[in-house]
Amino acid sequence: MADKMTTVEDLMLTGLSYVLDFENKVSDVAKKMAAAATNPDAKDIFEKSVTKGKEYAQKVQQAYQKLGKPVQTNDNHIAEAMITEVEHMISNTEAGPVRDAALIVAANQMQLYRVSAYGSLETYARLVGKQDAAEGLKQNLEDSKGGDAKLTKIAEETVNQEAKQASMQAA
Repeated sequence: MADKMTTVEDLMLTGLSYVLDFENKVSDVAKKMAAAATNPDAKDIFEKSVTKGKEYAQKVQQAYQKLGKPVQTNDNHIAEAMITEVEHMISNTEAGPVRDAALIVAANQMQLYRVSAYGSLETYARLVGKQDAAEGLKQNLEDSKGGDAKLTKIAEETVNQEAKQASMQAA
């Protein structure tokens, strides 16, 4: 990878290296989120996120192969900050709906990072004429959008109301 990014391909390769590190890191924290969650639907999504993150990472590695480039990772400080925030949420909330609501917020933030990253990477792959690489990235993008929507639905339909009730009882 070049020291300075001067082409769309440079942007894409740099982005791939950061998103690959992101996937490796956040799939590990999803295990902690699943263990800390009490809402069964949220717990289920967090458990599935471990596998999903590994699948996303595989598609990123496949994109590298389709581009004919060696797989690289760059330390993703955004992932590290998100993980720190999740750990803070877990350690500073009691198990229950308030913690579940906090964990869903963190998971939504992770999904939206994915949406922005994969959306850009898919576009870059298409711009450089690598449609085959773009397809796996598009799959990650669409799946991330779906994950965000599922989490939002759980929050809106149950968890946020449960957190409100728990807050009123605690006051």
